[in-house]
Amino acid sequence: MEPISPEIVEKTWKKMAQMSSPQETQKMVTLMSKKQPFILAYLMAVGSDIFNQDERELLFYIGMNVWQMMSQGSTPLPKIKGKILDKTEKANMKMIEHLKDKADIEFIDSVEKIINNYSQPELLKYVIEALMEETEEGCQIRDENIGIMAIYLKTVIDCLNT
Repeated sequence: MEPISPEIVEKTWKKMAQMSSPQETQKMVTLMSKKQPFILAYLMAVGSDIFNQDERELLFYIGMNVWQMMSQGSTPLPKIKGKILDKTEKANMKMIEHLKDKADIEFIDSVEKIINNYSQPELLKYVIEALMEETEEGCQIRDENIGIMAIYLKTVIDCLNT
């Protein structure tokens, strides 16, 4: 798949941000359940034992945006199966385990290499920025969960990018 352009990321993000009614949101969830049922189930289930409600909602919202952004690409998206999700998540977790043992400077260099060589840099940038964004008052996104949320979202990108 060709990299998603910054224009598609921006346009889709704005479109998704304007969805205000529960009916619009439900329509999008229904569409996703038909087009990518395993991705939908993954986004709804992953991290449910460690994330609070705000974190689960943010992960789901960003994941929906990523799916919509990638749907705007030049190549039709493959219908992802559970086996692919599991395999991709394991590979991403293995990468994190490898990075965990690195010294700070080595860790930063490794992460920069991953980002700079990533096949969907604009999507990864969007995910990181969305996770790091200042949250609304009363919204509880814990700093210690941002990293794992990024990995789960990278897993979705990796699967859809095949």
